[in-house]
Amino acid sequence: MLTQIATINEAKLWTKSYSSLLLVNLLLCFGFYMLPPTLPAYVKQIGGSNLQASLVFGMFSAMSLVARIIAGSIVEAKGEKTIIIIGIGIVALCSVAFFLLPVNGILLLRSLQGIGWGMATAAIATAVYKTVPEQKRGEGSGYYALTTIISLSLTPVAAILIMSRIQFGYVLIASVTLTVASALLLISGLTGLAFRPASVAGERKQITLRNVFEKGALLPSTLCFLLSIPLCGIMGYLMLFGREAGIDNVWLYFIGNTVMILLTRRFVGRLFDKRGHSVIIFPGSVLMIAGLITLAFTNSTAMLVFASLLYGLGYGAVQPSLQTWAVNRCPADRKGAANGLFLSSIDLGYMIGSIVLGYIAGGSSYAAMYGYSTIFMVAFIVIYVSALTKSSTGK
Repeated sequence: MLTQIATINEAKLWTKSYSSLLLVNLLLCFGFYMLPPTLPAYVKQIGGSNLQASLVFGMFSAMSLVARIIAGSIVEAKGEKTIIIIGIGIVALCSVAFFLLPVNGILLLRSLQGIGWGMATAAIATAVYKTVPEQKRGEGSGYYALTTIISLSLTPVAAILIMSRIQFGYVLIASVTLTVASALLLISGLTGLAFRPASVAGERKQITLRNVFEKGALLPSTLCFLLSIPLCGIMGYLMLFGREAGIDNVWLYFIGNTVMILLTRRFVGRLFDKRGHSVIIFPGSVLMIAGLITLAFTNSTAMLVFASLLYGLGYGAVQPSLQTWAVNRCPADRKGAANGLFLSSIDLGYMIGSIVLGYIAGGSSYAAMYGYSTIFMVAFIVIYVSALTKSSTGK
């Protein structure tokens, strides 16, 4: 036991490559997440219908889902750096063109942008997991997930303020600038990634349908799918919920989420490495349910912030733990495919969540929608506990 602990402590996490990859992901996510809360509003502003505004999400998610599924095998064949730069380039070029095109052109390019986003994020995830020492994979993946979670929590607030106080064009300028900066950092060579295939001894793996699906990542990816449906309701409908509940400063929810994740990030990663996922995922999912129920009954700013703290603590613990678990269950040469499957489950959750939760909210209220969304987290717990039970009994 003492030898194992010493090995964990000696493994170096904060290498130059790892730190640089985190910065690349942070810049890319800061740039990208300025668009989801503002692009649909811009589509309506230039004459688009409600259906066209919703397609901005749907078409992107569908193509991103496809790209993530196949990206794992492409990364293994072509190498991470090549795929990341191609994906970032597609994302940036599409963003530049949004301000120049009519509604139908935006929808077409939004689909293409989904492909670029799926490629880049799947390749970055694979590069991170290959850089992090196996003994510190829980802690390392936690900080990696943190770069996405922080940008996902804070960037929508900044984007909405820029669009409402200035105009959408400045949102695009900020988005493209940050996205291009992530590519320049990668090209500079600071990450230590080379333009080479990931295969050993120059052998290239064929990109086939057989190589796309990694069964070892299926259970964590299924759980992540269920996790992503309530998250879609928060990211997509929280502003409308604020109007319904008469809460003007609903953006404080995103701040509370981020603060709680920051406070618990280091502790959760180390706990995963020492104790495994079971001591994190179950209590974290219970906290998320508590946060959703609190949000459903929120009628004041204080309750809103309390709900965000509960949900932020739970989500910040569970999501990176699921991703680390998915990668750990797979062979070394299948980690790219595992990440592709895991990340695609998020896109699928957003797609299903936007349809199902939107339908519920339309027939009742946004508050009720958050209450009903706990059903998916209950299903999450049932599947997870059943899997643990079968594992412990040898089935």
